[in-house]
Amino acid sequence: MRHRLLTPLAVLACAALLSSTLVSGQAVGAPQFPADGRVDGTHWSRLVNVAAAGKVIFGSFTPDKSPDSAIAASRNTLPDFWFYDMEHTPFGIETFRTWLQFTIDPAQVLRNGRTHFTPVLVRLPTNGREMNQWMIKQVLDQGAMGVIIPHVENAAQARNIVQASRYPHRTDDPTYEPAGQRGSGAANAMRFLGVPPQDYMRKADVYPLDPDGEIFNILLIENQEGVKNVREIAQVPGVSAIAAAPGDLNTSYVGDRDAVEAAIQTILAACKEFTMICAITAGPNDVERRIKEGFNLIIGGDDMIRAGHKVAAR
Repeated sequence: MRHRLLTPLAVLACAALLSSTLVSGQAVGAPQFPADGRVDGTHWSRLVNVAAAGKVIFGSFTPDKSPDSAIAASRNTLPDFWFYDMEHTPFGIETFRTWLQFTIDPAQVLRNGRTHFTPVLVRLPTNGREMNQWMIKQVLDQGAMGVIIPHVENAAQARNIVQASRYPHRTDDPTYEPAGQRGSGAANAMRFLGVPPQDYMRKADVYPLDPDGEIFNILLIENQEGVKNVREIAQVPGVSAIAAAPGDLNTSYVGDRDAVEAAIQTILAACKEFTMICAITAGPNDVERRIKEGFNLIIGGDDMIRAGHKVAAR
């Protein structure tokens, strides 16, 4: 049998069919698929589905920024989100965009009509005190579903992060404040997620301020100034989670372990007071203690997540 190339008309028809599959699988209001058979929900983001269900959230660090690590991430169903670091590794938007594209599993798209289940949150190099917005805009526009910001020290810094993460709303919207300041231009994110502009614009808002939102931010409390002001930070609308960062707290308190643990407990107490998701890093040997203390977002490796699932009945 002789093989012939597809005609241009046939190529266009195939492209239209694939585009329809991607968009229909992601359209707002359409049936959504569980993240991995364990967590169901109506959100695109597995992390937000877990948060909305009131379950303990588990995140994992990406091993590196290679395409191979992105492919491995696409096949790992343990984490609820991926922690992609740009603070202590090079800040490269093009590298990040390429990495994201390699997390797309074509077989998963054909099977479920969706491009991605596990969101990627990016830790940026900018500290809260720098009041930076352009880095937040850059990673969100590529397809990140949230940011992790180091050294947040007060409510004004937290508010700036929230404003940079959301689009402007109508002034009569009950969730208008903090007023969104993100600019339009997320074509790469829309392509990555496989959604039309109107769906992305509706869903690209901060959770849980917008219960239908998909963007999730984690504010890192890493020094004594942040600990002192953590109660006011926790009261800023649009903050998704606050994290106690043991490593930098240890630096801030110059190795005083008792002071570091006291600071961690101060952060946790503020989160509990204002019903805020509270995060911390942990290993398989201390994840049970942290969950029992009340931390409900834990970051670590696969072994920690397996141990944490047992404790959290996930």
